[in-house]
Amino acid sequence: MDTRKLLNTLLRENLIFLVISFLIFNSEPAIVYAQGGDPYAFTEPLTVSRGKLMPSSQGAVKLPRDEMCDLVKTEWGWANCESVDVMVVLFTPQIDTLIIDKPNTSGYVKLDDWDTDEREDVISNIEDHLQASLKAQGERSGQNITFDGWRVYPTLNATKKYMYYATDIGWNGESTINVKAVVFDRRGFVAFSIVPVDSNMNEPQMVTTINAILDKYQPKPQEEYSAFSSGDKVAAVGAVGVLASLVGVKYGKGAATGLLVVLTLLLKKAWLILLFPFYWVWRWVKRLFEKSE
Repeated sequence: MDTRKLLNTLLRENLIFLVISFLIFNSEPAIVYAQGGDPYAFTEPLTVSRGKLMPSSQGAVKLPRDEMCDLVKTEWGWANCESVDVMVVLFTPQIDTLIIDKPNTSGYVKLDDWDTDEREDVISNIEDHLQASLKAQGERSGQNITFDGWRVYPTLNATKKYMYYATDIGWNGESTINVKAVVFDRRGFVAFSIVPVDSNMNEPQMVTTINAILDKYQPKPQEEYSAFSSGDKVAAVGAVGVLASLVGVKYGKGAATGLLVVLTLLLKKAWLILLFPFYWVWRWVKRLFEKSE
């Protein structure tokens, strides 16, 4: 079977199921396979924005950018395709689809907040957010969509400068795995979205697969995490903040600023309430003196 027929077959069998898993976690819908056009075979190192991706399978296919952009805009209503750096189909026999986003440039991300109580607080907030957002997604679509827990609990590989997690999502009783991973570098991080072929992979298998994929990405030498030097921009949030941002949970200076604004308004109202009785006492004393005069 040639590549075009293979892609069309996979499209018919898996597209709806896989797209749903991405829709849940992205503000814009994603798509897995191209319809029409001749995709490029991915057999040589692929240059991306701040590094390169090494091939991992003879059957891997890199979708040409013009076809990918036309596809996501015409078929799925994206305003643009600027957030996607590259999309690869069948990257390995275990990986159905791999999407690499354009690099984040918020600055060098410090990892020292990972081993603090903040991490568990944020993860708890993420779980609440996922449960609520999936419930709302299901109500809008008339389906039963649920967050069924972590297939891989949020993990930081401080040695390799990787962070990743995998969630179990129920769709009308069918289970799918959504995997998000990032590689930290000198200027921020690069995010990966991964759809495995087998939704029954256990945690050790998933961790092995995720690390194998991230090992195939090589930042440019001057963009590596270790290349950070004094004067480089430093991100406002650490690794915990990056984890929150991947799921859409607000965290860090922006969220704190919003909270402070609310508290300030409440305090202003509180002072008004506290001062209100004194105002009436002053009015009563003033009227008393006026009567005496």
